[in-house]
Amino acid sequence: MRWYILKALIKKEFARHLANRGGIALAFLLVAAAVLLSVFAPRETAAAGTSMVGGVHHCYVDYDRPSPLVEHLRDNVPPDLKAQVVFREIDPAKIGTLLDSPPGTGSIQITTRSEPGKRSTVQIYVWHPDGEPNALAPYEQWLWKESRRAFEAEAAKKLPGAVLPTEPAFDSDKWLIIEAHKHFQEQIETVRKHEGATGATPIVPDLVIDRRGLGGKVLDFRAAIATGMVVFALYFACVYLLPTLNCEERERGVLLAQALTPASPTELLVAKFVFYPAFGLGLAATLAAVYKPDVLSSLFFWLALFAVGGGFLGIGMTIAAWAKTQRAAFLGGMCYLLSVSMLLLICSINGIPFLSYLAVEFHGPRILHAALSGAVQTSHWKHLAAALGLAVAWLFAAGWVFKRRGWQ
Repeated sequence: MRWYILKALIKKEFARHLANRGGIALAFLLVAAAVLLSVFAPRETAAAGTSMVGGVHHCYVDYDRPSPLVEHLRDNVPPDLKAQVVFREIDPAKIGTLLDSPPGTGSIQITTRSEPGKRSTVQIYVWHPDGEPNALAPYEQWLWKESRRAFEAEAAKKLPGAVLPTEPAFDSDKWLIIEAHKHFQEQIETVRKHEGATGATPIVPDLVIDRRGLGGKVLDFRAAIATGMVVFALYFACVYLLPTLNCEERERGVLLAQALTPASPTELLVAKFVFYPAFGLGLAATLAAVYKPDVLSSLFFWLALFAVGGGFLGIGMTIAAWAKTQRAAFLGGMCYLLSVSMLLLICSINGIPFLSYLAVEFHGPRILHAALSGAVQTSHWKHLAAALGLAVAWLFAAGWVFKRRGWQ
C-alpha cells in the first residue's frame, strides 16, 4: 500500500465531486433542511410529545358566552398545550353544529343551559377528526381536570366555610377511574344497607391503579426527521454516488486506464473506501450537528454512524461491481432500496422474526434515532453490534466482488 498513490487517487475522487454540481446542490439542500428543522421546530415543543397527537395540531375551544368555566380553562392551559389550544367565542346557534375546520384540528364546544329552579347543565361537544376518537385525548384530559377544579372553586364561593370533598390527585391520569369507582362503591353500599345484608365488609373492593413508564420514550418527531436526513446522507454518498460515478469511469474507460497504472486493485478499492465514507460521514455529521450539537460528543453516535456508513459503502460497492452502466447502477440502487423497504414492511406487519435482522436498514435508523434523541438503551447496543457485523460482511463481499468483476 503506497501512500502517494492513495493520495493521488483520493484527490482524483475529490476533483470529480467538485465538478458534480448536482451532488453539491443536494448536499446544501440537506443542510438547509436541517437548519429549517432546527429553527422552526423548537426542541421544547417536540419534547412535549403532544404537539401532534393523532394528527391534531390545534384544538379550538368554542363557547357561546363568557362563563366562570371558560375563564378558568383559559387561565389554566398547561405549558405544553398553550401553542395548540385556541379559544373562540362563536354564535350560540352554531354550538353543537359542525363548523368548517382546517385539517389537523379538533374542537371542544361549551355551552351552559339553565332554567329557573332547576340544576344548570353544562353541555360539551367534542369534535374529533373523523375515525380518530382518541385524537383529542390530551386535550380532553386537560378539560376534565380543569372542569372539576372550576366546579369545585364555584362551590367554595357559594358555600364558604363548608368542608368540600378532597381534591383528587390530578397529576395522575387515573383520577377519573378512581372517582367513578368510589361512586360505584357508595351506590352498592347504599343498596346493601337498604336490603339489610349482613356483614360489615364492603362488597366492592378498593381499586388501586399503578401506572409505570416503559424504558422507551415518546417518539420525538424532530429526531425522527433528523434521523431520516442522516440516513439519506449516508445512502446518497455510498449507494447512489459511488455506483454511478464508478460506472461512469467504466463507461469512459477511466477505470481501465487506472488498471494500466502502477496503482494496484487494492489501492484503487481503498481510495474509494476512504473517500466516499468520509464524504457521507461528514455530511451526516453536519446534519446531526445542526439538529443537536451535543450529539458530536457521543461515542455511540459515531459508532452508529460508522456502522451504517460501512454497511452502505459495502452495498454501494457491490452494486458498482455488478452494474455495467450508470443507468444500471442508479436502477440497482433504487431496486435495492425498494426491495429492502418491502421486506422490512412485510416482516413488521406479519411478525416474521429474524429475517429483518439481516438488513443494515433495520438496525441503522434505530441506533441513529437513539443517539439523536438521547435515549440509548441496552437493546440499542445490540443493534449497534449487529450493524457493525453486517457492515464488515458487506465490505468483505464488496471487495471480493470488485476484484473479480469491477474491471469488466
